[in-house]
Amino acid sequence: MQIAIPTEKEEFVKQLALSAGFSSVDQYIFQLIEQDSERKAIRQALDELDQGLGRPFEEFDAEFRTKHGLPTAG
Repeated sequence: MQIAIPTEKEEFVKQLALSAGFSSVDQYIFQLIEQDSERKAIRQALDELDQGLGRPFEEFDAEFRTKHGLPTAG
């Protein structure tokens, strides 16, 4: 897939990528897409929590530790 950046924005986007520590605009754009995906997952989790669809951490932790043979928290 190719993304076309308007000519007048190319230098601006290149500088954003470099200032963020990326060696290429491609890497920078890919990271932005990943971050957006993570943001959406967090937003969905928060929405579900607001709807009462979550469960207490202690319940999850106990189940996780039992499932993976880990010692109980303490």
